[in-house]
Amino acid sequence: MRVHKISNVNKALHYITSKGVKLVSIGAEEIVDGNAKMTLGMIWTIILRFAIQDISVEETSAKEGLLLWCQRKTAPYKNVNIQNFHISWKDGLGFCALIHRHRPELIDYGKLRKDDPMTNLNTAFDVAEKYLDIPKMLDAEDIVSTLRPDEKAIMTYVSCYYHAFSGKQKVQYHSVTTRPSQASRK
Repeated sequence: MRVHKISNVNKALHYITSKGVKLVSIGAEEIVDGNAKMTLGMIWTIILRFAIQDISVEETSAKEGLLLWCQRKTAPYKNVNIQNFHISWKDGLGFCALIHRHRPELIDYGKLRKDDPMTNLNTAFDVAEKYLDIPKMLDAEDIVSTLRPDEKAIMTYVSCYYHAFSGKQKVQYHSVTTRPSQASRK
């Protein structure tokens, strides 16, 4: 019954707000009634809070920090110029460069061509899913066929790369700093 659905959704919304997510102008009724615009807005707010908000590079905002991280990681790569979270990613080279920068054995970056965005995008998405546990959230055809890919979708997907690689770096750093010295093994 509708009343039960509303009650259940209210419990979920209460939990979400208890985790620091500010939900503005959305109630259980909008979700239960299938208001897509309000529901998608709420999902974006949740993504911002849990996947993007905590990204910080040199005390910038989350979006600016993520963009700065991408720019720094892809700077050495030919044909990659990340300036935003929409058209800068259309040719797929940015995604491939991020993967290659951290896991060069997974992609032969030298064989990629700027004029073959479908291959580049599919390569990055397939490698990220298979080897990095990053779900395939984007479709290469959608990115190539639109004049300006969806900024929120690209940012959300790129934040998965950030979390996958920044977590790996922390683990590698931790294992290096906690390794027993030669003297303690004798």
